[in-house]
Amino acid sequence: MVNHSVKVSGTKRSQVVGIRWYQIRNLTSGTPTVQQQATYSPDSTSRWMGSIAMDKAGNIALGYSASSGSKYPSVYYTGRLASDPLGTLQSEGLLKAGSGSQSGSLHRWGDYSALALDPSNDCTFYYTNEYLKASGSFNWSTWIGSFSFPGC
Repeated sequence: MVNHSVKVSGTKRSQVVGIRWYQIRNLTSGTPTVQQQATYSPDSTSRWMGSIAMDKAGNIALGYSASSGSKYPSVYYTGRLASDPLGTLQSEGLLKAGSGSQSGSLHRWGDYSALALDPSNDCTFYYTNEYLKASGSFNWSTWIGSFSFPGC
């Protein structure tokens, strides 16, 4: 599982960013092959700093930051069941709403973003990412949330 941010629409001054994700399988021949891929950008909100993983049942989860001109940067996730159509993700869920925007000369975000599976059950996803309690510079906070898919 891999992902990266991509520009999906807009201009340099007002662009929308989405998350491009891929599932790569290693076939018995030893040749890696893209099993499925898609860009997650269901609306005009930008999504970035993604982290992706798969549980033992083949369900895929994707955590990320999301914001827009009317939405403070917040911590979200989405995913797909192993039985969902290839290349699709379900509706997103909010893990932590941000209450401010980054200001000043700071030009970085999400140094501590990661999605990992609980090794005790290989079903519970733990996701950590940055958010702001109030607008400012050098005042970020970290949120850690967990979730799992039905049937795992």
